Amino acid sequence: MAIRFNLNILPIFQQAGKTVSALPGLFIASPPRRSSRRRSQERLILHLKIEGNAPLSETAQQQLLAKLADVYFQTEGSTTSALRNVTDVLNKYLLDRNYRAASRGLKGLGYLTQIVLREDRILYAQCGPSYIYVITPDEVKDLHDPDLSGTGLGVGKVFKVRYHQEYIQKNQLIIITPKPPETWTTSVFKNLPRMKFSALVQRLLHKIEDNLEAVLLFPVDGNGEVNVLQPNWELGAGAVKLPELDLEPEPEVNREPEKIQKQPTPPIQIVEEIISEPGKTTPPREDDPIGDIPEIYRKESPDQAGLSKRLASRLAPIVKNITESTVWSALSKAFSATGGLFKGAWRWILSLIGRMLPDEQLLDLPSWTLSLIAVLVPLIMVVFGSFFYIKRGRDHLYQTHFAEAQSLLTMAEYQDDPAEYYQSIAGAMNEIQSARSYQQTDEVEELYQSIRMELDILDRITRLNYQPLFSRGLGVDVTISRIVVTPWNDLYMLNEDNGTVIWAQSNPDGYQIVSDFSCGPIDGHVTVGPLVDIVPLPTSQEDQATILGIDQNYTMIFCYADLNEIPVMFEDTSYTLGRGPAKAITMSSSSPYNLFILDPEKRAIWIEYQNQNYHEGSEYFGAIDSPEMADALELATSGSEMYILHTDGYITKCVTEGIDSNPLCTTPFEFTDPREGHESGAFISGANFNSFTIKSSPGMAIYMLDSEEQALYRFSTHLELQEQFLPMDGVITKPATAFTITMSDRVFLAVDDQVYTAQLIP
Repeated sequence: MAIRFNLNILPIFQQAGKTVSALPGLFIASPPRRSSRRRSQERLILHLKIEGNAPLSETAQQQLLAKLADVYFQTEGSTTSALRNVTDVLNKYLLDRNYRAASRGLKGLGYLTQIVLREDRILYAQCGPSYIYVITPDEVKDLHDPDLSGTGLGVGKVFKVRYHQEYIQKNQLIIITPKPPETWTTSVFKNLPRMKFSALVQRLLHKIEDNLEAVLLFPVDGNGEVNVLQPNWELGAGAVKLPELDLEPEPEVNREPEKIQKQPTPPIQIVEEIISEPGKTTPPREDDPIGDIPEIYRKESPDQAGLSKRLASRLAPIVKNITESTVWSALSKAFSATGGLFKGAWRWILSLIGRMLPDEQLLDLPSWTLSLIAVLVPLIMVVFGSFFYIKRGRDHLYQTHFAEAQSLLTMAEYQDDPAEYYQSIAGAMNEIQSARSYQQTDEVEELYQSIRMELDILDRITRLNYQPLFSRGLGVDVTISRIVVTPWNDLYMLNEDNGTVIWAQSNPDGYQIVSDFSCGPIDGHVTVGPLVDIVPLPTSQEDQATILGIDQNYTMIFCYADLNEIPVMFEDTSYTLGRGPAKAITMSSSSPYNLFILDPEKRAIWIEYQNQNYHEGSEYFGAIDSPEMADALELATSGSEMYILHTDGYITKCVTEGIDSNPLCTTPFEFTDPREGHESGAFISGANFNSFTIKSSPGMAIYMLDSEEQALYRFSTHLELQEQFLPMDGVITKPATAFTITMSDRVFLAVDDQVYTAQLIP
């Protein structure tokens, strides 16, 4: 897929009170002719800042960055692999340079920010405590994290790289800087996308007296070009003044001096002319759509002229009210292209009415009748004209997209490269979907099904025939955030709206809700609040409790399938360390069935031991040696391996080699995508995972859910993609909120207030 956006870049370098656009350390590169095939559709932006007493000259920096860009475009493999290769090369260079200059007490520390523009995404790689702000009209994201990006390059053989991915959207602003001024706060950023360009820049530079290095990036529609803006900076009166700049280049217009294009008159102007000059006869113009009407129908007798004046005077106040309304304003703007036609037609209709009536007494009509005439006549003309215009335009667009899809399919037949073949098929799917949006015909539906079947094979997609479990749903006040299944195939579902558990009992006729079951917030000598997560307990549990739930304050509850048993509430009071709100829990897949609790705020995972009946525990790891977890969503464990799912869909994997050893964590733990046309790396192209689980046996696998697409992905424990499961067309149309997989490979998927089920492997 080609890049669909351009990047407009404004470098800002302010030093000694002077602002210029020549920023040292900024380098922009496009793929050379002999670049790696994977790199040919990417654009690279590098920003290097050297801290310390051993800086590089501007010329040396540019030469170094040019070599690093060559390294990137010549590297095969995933984008993240290429970014890491660039980082490794730069780190070795700076390390060697610092080693040779150590005797003179010189040292340079490198902060490197790499940005890759690919398709509709921007990928970042940060080394060193630099700052990246992603600003949209809805939110401000601060990607600064020194724990993940490390202290910089050139100080040791081991370095840290933080990867991040964002989808490009309009009205988005991206700011890169080694060190932001104190005045750059969230309140300053949040209104920037709504400002004009000059006002935006002046807002950023307001009251900044210190030195500043920053790069501003503005994504706009395009084909992958990277444009550097170079305004004329003028310093005066303590403020930076900029000429107004358009973020998108002005489109070229073919201007012919001898030909002046006449713009059609909007419908509202037609009415105004009738009101202001009711008796005036306008000579036909060259572009008059009714210019071929015989002259006799264009002239008015004195009586007819008086009749026209009387008609206009009666209609004037009514028409004025109509033309000042918002409805008429919207219609006039929408159909301004056909204004000339309506203007001539309206004038001709008035003349014709005047000639057809024997005297003006017949026009002494009630006001409501005149109002109806004033509204209906132009409205009918607008509706009929626009109908034929839109119909013709939709037919043309349909034929264009359909023909393009056929052309891409023909091209695919001659592709020897599997990746190029995939791109052609994927492009044909985009075109045929566009054609379907304009017309639904047998030929387009047949071609769509054919292309989709081929893409399903290439993307390893299996379509599932989901069936609803409950005929009337679970209720409007139910949103399922977690589903667990017991060995007896009973379902326990956590209702996120009130933090209670719903029990659906399995029977030969399907599933039945047990209305008397109670598991949720309870007040007593120990109070449990709304539950944030639940897990099924092992059948070996001493007191035969079925479900364990937890609230955000770590108060736990045992719930029983025996309705006569009262839920047991308890809490572990053995901890002396402070704990943040509990986010999620998981249980070991094999004995001992210990409980793991995710605490993103404290960057910790807490263990509650089965042999202590979950009343006493310890730390899996603490904040000192833990990975970044502020954006952690869920966790899952299998044996000595722990997996943490983050908001952006990437995974942290931690492995404990021995009972007394600390976990060794990898962030991100990269996916392997064997599909042609796709890349391996920290993310799966086109997927944003927000829930996952480990199915232990038979056949251990990790299942991840992309809720927006209702897509279920199956991976090996090494995160190699095996298969993808999607619903058949029309079965599920809303985002999924939770899922679970049984030992018999049956999936349960929660959508809105309903739960759907299907068999993964027949």
